[in-house]
Amino acid sequence: MLAPTTTPDLAAYDVILVNSSGGKDSQAMLDEVCTLASTTGVLHRVTVLHCALGHVEWPGTRELARTQAEHYGVRYEERHREQGLLLDQVRRRGRWPSSSARYCTSDQKRGPARKLITQLVAELGDLHRPASVLNCLGLRAEESRARLMKARLSRDEATSSGRRTVDTWLPIHDWTEEQVWQRIRASGAPYHPAYDQGMSRLSCSLCVLASRADLVRAAQLRPELAAEYAELETQIQHRFRNDLSMAEIVTAAEQAAIVESSKGMATIELGQGELWWPRSERQTDRYGTVFLVTGPEAVDCVSFENAPVGQRGRLVAVVVETRRSNHCGDLTRGLAPSTPMVGEEVTLGAGTLFTETDRDLGRTNAVGLAPDDDRDTDWLDPRALYRCHNQIVRLELRTGSHFNRRVPGTRPHAA
Repeated sequence: MLAPTTTPDLAAYDVILVNSSGGKDSQAMLDEVCTLASTTGVLHRVTVLHCALGHVEWPGTRELARTQAEHYGVRYEERHREQGLLLDQVRRRGRWPSSSARYCTSDQKRGPARKLITQLVAELGDLHRPASVLNCLGLRAEESRARLMKARLSRDEATSSGRRTVDTWLPIHDWTEEQVWQRIRASGAPYHPAYDQGMSRLSCSLCVLASRADLVRAAQLRPELAAEYAELETQIQHRFRNDLSMAEIVTAAEQAAIVESSKGMATIELGQGELWWPRSERQTDRYGTVFLVTGPEAVDCVSFENAPVGQRGRLVAVVVETRRSNHCGDLTRGLAPSTPMVGEEVTLGAGTLFTETDRDLGRTNAVGLAPDDDRDTDWLDPRALYRCHNQIVRLELRTGSHFNRRVPGTRPHAA
């Protein structure tokens, strides 16, 4: 039995394995573990594992999990179930996973994780004692009653053996969702763009344990995958969930799209180019406007003369092409550029659109959002700006229901 404790002594473990789905909880957990490991002087013992699920997971998840590991300078490993991925299992079994039969978790995640633990222990060589392994999971108590009842630190007897002792640790077990997002914003590491598109969780795109709202939204964002699930549901004659079939999810997604369209949702494309902002924005801490460079000359910028000034919404940069930024960043704040993924949608801020004219050029080449409060600084999110600096982006203003969606990447403002 392990003695009750809040945080284990990381220095007592030979291997520290962080299981990452690429989602928000995994990301916050990774930051917590790496922060503690660095303080303890054992960051080199940390390995991040992502169990790839194939095309059923959100696009870009594998790449993001690797990028997050690289952000902390720790080892990254990727594994998958060698006997077949999730939908292969569903076809063979003729049944979907469920809360009481979570073979997806045991086979697609725990199984590959145990094999990696065996490999990592073997790499240690002969220690003349059982190796100590700390297996870290990003489970939080507020997610479900089952997770609430889990111990923060426990011995994994099934995975332990004569050669290794494995403890399971839940570093963020008592964290709230807001605490998770606060840690992610503070870390400076990228999170998955699916959250900005209305998802509350990541995991599989269409997870049997997800809420109805998430399933409907996922079916809107990935209609081809939802159609594949619906076809498989028909083939095996087994409902996706007892209370909700995939056919019903697809229908609800189609109806939601019609409703959203009727509510006047709009995406206004402002232009495409290499994203920069005037030096004065950083010097004054306003961070209020950006401009898009299209060529080598100063005049080679997108003109915003026809931009919808006065329109409220979210300013979103959709990454079209990536490159390395040589900007020094904002040294006072400890902010530095990072490289996003192609297709990533970065929310720069929310408010009322305005433009500014370059006095020397006589052109309206800067666009920004004025916040709804009276603050003088951070009109746009500096972290989001440095995420996009020097990248080729398509700049969009999203209005209507788009504007009302929760934006996890937006920096909270002081009251």
